[in-house]
Amino acid sequence: MLLETKFLLQESLSKLVSGNFALLEILKQWGIKHYAGVNGGGVIKIAQHLLPLTHLHQLRDGIPRMLTMNEYITGFIPLGYYLATGKFAGTILTTGAATKLGLCGLTEAKLHNIPAVYLVALNSTQVHDKAPLQDVSENGMNLIPQLQAELGDGCVVIDDLSVIEDKLLMVQKILSQSRPVVIAFHPDILSQDIDLNQLSFPPTHSNSEINYSDIDALASQLAQIQPTQRIILYVGEEAARYEQISSLIDDLSYRLKSPIIWSVNGANAVSETNPYGYGHIMFGGNDRAMKLWQSINSDDVLIMIGLDPYEYVLNNEQIRAGNVWHLTHFLCPYGHKDGNFQHRAAFEYQKVYGDIVLVLQELLNRLPQNKDLSGVNPPLVSLNTRIISRTVRPDTVDLLSFYEQIGQLWQPNTIGFDDVCMAYKDRPYLMQRRHPNIRFHSMYHGSAMGGAFGLGCGAKLGNPLLHTFIFSGDGCWRLYGGAIADASHLGLCLFIINNHSYGIIEQGAPSILPGVDSTRYHAHLQNIDFVAAAKAHAWDGYRLKPDLSNLLEIMDVCYNSNSQSILVEVPVDSTQVIGLNPRVLNLRGDCHL
Repeated sequence: MLLETKFLLQESLSKLVSGNFALLEILKQWGIKHYAGVNGGGVIKIAQHLLPLTHLHQLRDGIPRMLTMNEYITGFIPLGYYLATGKFAGTILTTGAATKLGLCGLTEAKLHNIPAVYLVALNSTQVHDKAPLQDVSENGMNLIPQLQAELGDGCVVIDDLSVIEDKLLMVQKILSQSRPVVIAFHPDILSQDIDLNQLSFPPTHSNSEINYSDIDALASQLAQIQPTQRIILYVGEEAARYEQISSLIDDLSYRLKSPIIWSVNGANAVSETNPYGYGHIMFGGNDRAMKLWQSINSDDVLIMIGLDPYEYVLNNEQIRAGNVWHLTHFLCPYGHKDGNFQHRAAFEYQKVYGDIVLVLQELLNRLPQNKDLSGVNPPLVSLNTRIISRTVRPDTVDLLSFYEQIGQLWQPNTIGFDDVCMAYKDRPYLMQRRHPNIRFHSMYHGSAMGGAFGLGCGAKLGNPLLHTFIFSGDGCWRLYGGAIADASHLGLCLFIINNHSYGIIEQGAPSILPGVDSTRYHAHLQNIDFVAAAKAHAWDGYRLKPDLSNLLEIMDVCYNSNSQSILVEVPVDSTQVIGLNPRVLNLRGDCHL
């Protein structure tokens, strides 16, 4: 520790420092201390200023560190870090192919409006037009126009140290808007000296501005609601970023006697005891919530506390309520047009801009006090009405029983991530409401298999005291299996839902391709001994018994493992259909050849 501190002090005492050091120091002042990636090429001179991250206890020392892990996974680490802590982290991507791999996570960050920093190395300016290795110039990959096409002003290029202050002010602005940012740089430019003392930046702060006239307009309409009209609350993932928001949503639903529906991530913002809760909608949606959602018509008022425009939430459809009120603090979120979602509403739409907690508090101040629960249609013991078969192959787990039993074993201070596999469809359906001991997140719109592993790593880096669970598939494993050795010391709990197939395809293909031989689904996967693979990579490994008789033992180990990562193989039957996938009908409606 003494040598580490001395190393940093020697560099910081110099008046002139390299642009590499200056960049990391400025990001450190903004709270960004943890990075992940692979060293080499264009980032080797920036990575030298970071100490290696090899043990969880190092996360508490405040020293900037870097976890060495492959770029595909590290691209997702800042997302999990932010979801667990509300703070920023960074990914370091060297020139060329590394950037292409890491930007899968960047796309997911854009689609889910998550602020994250990606340091991307370009070629040296001295080798322009000389066919450098992994040429990202306009002669090769033409990387910058690609990034600008995806991120717009979120791609910040440092090609001159004299304007680095202006460039980093733009970075600060992008992050404050809950958007990911790429800082692309030429290594020879960033290696030049700069006077760190001459750089100054305003302190970062949250924008608490709200639009009072919009709140007045919403309160006015609510006061004029006719007895025959319904007011329905929708809760999206933006709402889940606010602590203590569930009590405000409770209060609003009680006063308005409004049923509540939510997206998979929005569930984290709705109290599990609220009697007005109807459940998740659409992909993996609960039956009662889906029935309510499909009944919405032009006589209804829909208050959307955050809005998730995704196909897995809105199914590419227009919102059919006669009046849509959209509460948001995002200026230009994914899916917007001119900063709003009027184009997604079939009738009237009004955006109410501002910090959602402050907006709800102001709205509640304008509504009459009324916490009378008489006349409410719920409480609903179960939010599902379908009968799910429990008949599965003898060597597999009944997933209904699995989720029922594991739901009784969650302990406080737990976070979970669903991967792009059957879990992110089935888990919300069976879990129904949020659990008081665990928050679950699913970054599904980019549909990047294996990304949940990076999310889990990021959450653990952000808060090493969080019990972190990842539910992934045997297909997802193929994108990160080689990276697990680098996470053996993070204390992760990875459940592999093993059905020997790409389960989403296996279940959806019969409806999309009726009459086609099942071999043409291309869904079968060769089996892997996941327990042996785990132990070969310095993890502990367990295989869940089909009768679940060792689940309690496994969960005890998970909660007492400290820094030892644990893999649990869950053998399942891909023919057991639980959560529904409305997207299947969209795919079936595509043109047929």
